[in-house]
Amino acid sequence: MKKLPYGIADFKAIQTENYYFVDKTKFIPELESAGSHLMFLRPRRFGKSLWIAILEAYYDVYYKSQFDAIFNNTWVLNNRTAAVSSCHILRLDLSAIEVSRAEESFAAYLCRHITAFKDKYELDIVFSNNSPIDMLNDLFVYVQQKEIKLYILIDEYDNFANKLFLQDKKLYKNIVSDKSAFFKQFFTTLKTGTGGNDAPIKRMFITGVTPMTLFDVTSGFNIGKNISLDSTFNEMVGITTDELAEMFSHYGITLDAKHLDLVTEWYDQYRFAETAKNSVYNTDMILYYLDPVIKKGHPPKELIDINVRSDYRKLRHLIYTNHKLNGNFEMLKQLIGGNVVIADALVQDFSAFDLIKEENFKSLLFYQGLVSIKKAGLQLELQIPNETIKRIDIDFLKDSLELEDVFSLKTAKLSELLADFATDGSVKVFEYLADEIKRNTAIRDYIYSEACIKSMYLAYLSLTPYFVIKSEVELNKGFADILLKPLNPYVEYVGMLELKYFARSDKKGKKTGSPTAKQIDLAITEATTQLEKYQDDELVIQFTNKGKILQKVVLVFYGWELIKCVAV
Repeated sequence: MKKLPYGIADFKAIQTENYYFVDKTKFIPELESAGSHLMFLRPRRFGKSLWIAILEAYYDVYYKSQFDAIFNNTWVLNNRTAAVSSCHILRLDLSAIEVSRAEESFAAYLCRHITAFKDKYELDIVFSNNSPIDMLNDLFVYVQQKEIKLYILIDEYDNFANKLFLQDKKLYKNIVSDKSAFFKQFFTTLKTGTGGNDAPIKRMFITGVTPMTLFDVTSGFNIGKNISLDSTFNEMVGITTDELAEMFSHYGITLDAKHLDLVTEWYDQYRFAETAKNSVYNTDMILYYLDPVIKKGHPPKELIDINVRSDYRKLRHLIYTNHKLNGNFEMLKQLIGGNVVIADALVQDFSAFDLIKEENFKSLLFYQGLVSIKKAGLQLELQIPNETIKRIDIDFLKDSLELEDVFSLKTAKLSELLADFATDGSVKVFEYLADEIKRNTAIRDYIYSEACIKSMYLAYLSLTPYFVIKSEVELNKGFADILLKPLNPYVEYVGMLELKYFARSDKKGKKTGSPTAKQIDLAITEATTQLEKYQDDELVIQFTNKGKILQKVVLVFYGWELIKCVAV
């Protein structure tokens, strides 16, 4: 049985040290057909670095004698292209740049790797000086004269730049986007290396997460073809359902409904092209899940890998800038509430300084993996792809509200009351959350619709590990407002909530009176009828057949104030 390659991006080690490998080598000819200078963007932890290592091993003349061993049992072993083992590879990983001294660290990194390139291939290059840009130009002249095929691989091109932008926007501008910025000079130099007859750079492949940094150096680099939204490469990284089944089978595990439902709900539903037929799972999330299943026979207790949480932790600046919530907060609130956001198209070129534009922000969420394509047509429908990302988005919302001192509550108390609901069906947790909304007067400015109330309930009920909280779940040809699906095996109750909302003012801002007793009773009757319809859905029956008890709850709000909480 092969070892699980969690966190390993060394392709040679994976192939020669008995690790499991999901074979993606059939995409190599597709890449060659796509162009010579390519850009490929994907969220973190999908396997971009491993793909860079595959390209290095495939094209590098240095590995020619080891090719059969390295590519044993892969598709490309018997389907080699003419360019196999024909290039000198200059591979750079810009995540190695130290943000605290970015310019100095970047210069030193380039010098080291250009020198290592010279030593690796035993070249007799004489560098004119120790300037990394001059050394790069000297290298280009040399390989052109010697008719060497140079392939440049750059992994995580925007890693340090994104970190820099979060810490110091002024320094980001000085280092990345100003005319004299050294990062822009680097890409300008790469551009010169691709031009003219017998250009020294024959191929270039660059990975990253977003196009922002590329846009901010655009005057220096405008030769790359961005293949990120091409359906041909939708599955080049990530794991398909078929690949998942093969992986489970290798480890003697049946991919039954229990496993498939969990991994689909928590790690799936990423689509990176409008015409993509299949969704893909996040690679590292699947490996994280599979590890305890192999070793202990059960999934991890905490279904979100702490490393994934840390990847996104600093992104809350997207909705919290200049010590206040910005316009992007509203979009995030809608997404958490289970709604889709509509985009005319995904923007492929926008600046890090221009995220206030709605279309740019939507596209950034997409590149970061915080939303994915649900449906494509005249416009795109974007939604949160899975439970892992939803809970990360909820962390943003919660942290931002607390930072602005808009809303805070005692999560220990919330957890205690939700545990009471899980074991005896007590509805006090829903009343407590409403009381806290009422007590935190600043939150009232954000409560102006049923969707706002719903997003608050979804966010805070999701903070505990007892339930998966779902919104707008299709049940028996209707849509339940909130469904609390048991996640912990000790949970005895399934929750189904229906919200009814009376606005405190009309569309013109004129105050409306409190609803009458008759209106409230009517709303409760309507909600009860809806809940009784939903309870006959197969999904709910599956839980009740397993001994779970269904607790149906109607919540009636007048603006931000809960006026009725009824178990029906």
